[in-house]
Amino acid sequence: MRIGLMTDAYYPQIGGVSTSTSLLKNGLRERGHDAFVITTTDPEQPETEEHVFRVASAPFFSAKRLAQPYHPRLKRQLEEIGLDIIHTQTEFGIGDFGRFFARKNKIPHIHTFHTLYEDWLNDQLRAKEGGIKRRLIHQYVRIESRRFCNAAKVVIAPTDKTERVLLSYGVNVPIRIIPTGIDLQRFYSARDDIRKRKEIRDRYGVKEDDRLLIYLGRISQEKQIERLTVYIEKRLKNWPDMHFMLVGSGPATNHIKSIIVNSDHKDRIHFVGPVLLEDVPQYYAASDLFLSASQSETQGLTYIEALASGLPIFVQEDDCLSGVLNKENGLSFNDEESFDRGLATLMTEPEDKRVLRSRAAIAKAREYGVRSFVSRVLAVYEEAFRTEK
Repeated sequence: MRIGLMTDAYYPQIGGVSTSTSLLKNGLRERGHDAFVITTTDPEQPETEEHVFRVASAPFFSAKRLAQPYHPRLKRQLEEIGLDIIHTQTEFGIGDFGRFFARKNKIPHIHTFHTLYEDWLNDQLRAKEGGIKRRLIHQYVRIESRRFCNAAKVVIAPTDKTERVLLSYGVNVPIRIIPTGIDLQRFYSARDDIRKRKEIRDRYGVKEDDRLLIYLGRISQEKQIERLTVYIEKRLKNWPDMHFMLVGSGPATNHIKSIIVNSDHKDRIHFVGPVLLEDVPQYYAASDLFLSASQSETQGLTYIEALASGLPIFVQEDDCLSGVLNKENGLSFNDEESFDRGLATLMTEPEDKRVLRSRAAIAKAREYGVRSFVSRVLAVYEEAFRTEK
């Protein structure tokens, strides 16, 4: 089977869509299928890439990039390859081109809905709660998401939460829930690298007996990163052995740095910034607990990556955590008071309890292996072919 994976977000950009698309491409090729990624240019892209087509693009909001929806030269190249199926990962730019290409060439179109755009746009456009801008964004996202998804044969949603959102938008094509898989071995290997763990901790002045809490992901307001940083900063005085590390980049970077600079405990808040994709597992492995206050996730791949690294998770309550968080592998919070209680619990647990939480984290992550993910996506492809007949 020849498969075109269409996405506006791909490496070297780091994020859930990039990771999911790369894993799917590699997993499909390992099964003997010809999978190709069609994506945007990026200033940091590698000089040579295999099975990747890039089209001219321009910066969009923050680090994102957007391409025009129509590309005659690319269309001819893909027609020469003879694609059998189109699998879009984004609704705009390259996603629109994929939808057009599938319709023009009468081949099945599958779509994965990765992003809850309302939260993201509200953040980018600084839309106030209850304001006219928020209402307009809600209407726009609802209409565009319904338009795009209903043009596909089947839509893949990573969680029940995402399916409910799509149904509320009026999406009426079949929806199949398939959690995105992760390459577990990358995180297992990093966890066993004791030398690298010590190297990272030494670099930031974190002693072996200290507790290193990590947030890894996009540094933006839709991820509630300011709230999380403030919560932690206020409590560092109570826990002299606690450090907080932020790994990633995004539009809220300067604001978070200003919070750190003005903190009395800035020596224990470490803003790392973006890191190479291959180094991401090492930062999880150097840490002891994963934190997030986001409610904008469709699945929260970083949560599963943290679990695969043996990290318990301490995260904001959210529907996307159904089936991911349990009482053994972490705790959740919904406000500052519950954050305080949960943090105190996790910071004071005896060593044997921490070991049990780490084992529970790894056990849960095994459910999200990439082989199962690819198999379930292939089953959706077969379903789409059956409905074409």
